Amino acid sequence: MSQAQTPCPDLEVLFAEVAEGRGPALDHSKTCPACAAVLEEHRELEKDLFKLQDPFPPANFVPQVMAKVAAAPVPASVELRTGFAILGSALALAFVIFVARGATAGQLGISVAHWAVELRAILVGLITGVAMAWKTAAVPVAAILAALLALSLVGLKKLAGTTDVPAKV
Repeated sequence: MSQAQTPCPDLEVLFAEVAEGRGPALDHSKTCPACAAVLEEHRELEKDLFKLQDPFPPANFVPQVMAKVAAAPVPASVELRTGFAILGSALALAFVIFVARGATAGQLGISVAHWAVELRAILVGLITGVAMAWKTAAVPVAAILAALLALSLVGLKKLAGTTDVPAKV
């Protein structure tokens, strides 16, 4: 009880008013030492919980992980099998979808031939467009392509890192 003999509020009401920032229970806690002590303890616990929420990793965490990754590279055969598994799954899914639509093997052949003809038309159009661009603006096109290639190579070099692979004898 406080010194003015008013009863202390329920803790839920007090904490709700602390969250709001105003209210009679909060005003009461300013004059009541018991309520002020409870609020101070609550603030300390809240501060400690926020510290526990996102602990920082050790300073050497990333270098240790990268060293372990570099020490155990994935064999090329595993990457090849994974790539072929993804390709096979995609082709199988495309075939299943095509068959599920009620298509027959003959229609599949006709669709593949149609796609080949369309692809040929697209490639002819692209080649013609590049030829026209080269004839009218060869120097700017070459400069842009060279800059694009250089930027791509710099980006790949940064992604790949600078570790040297020892040559096998």
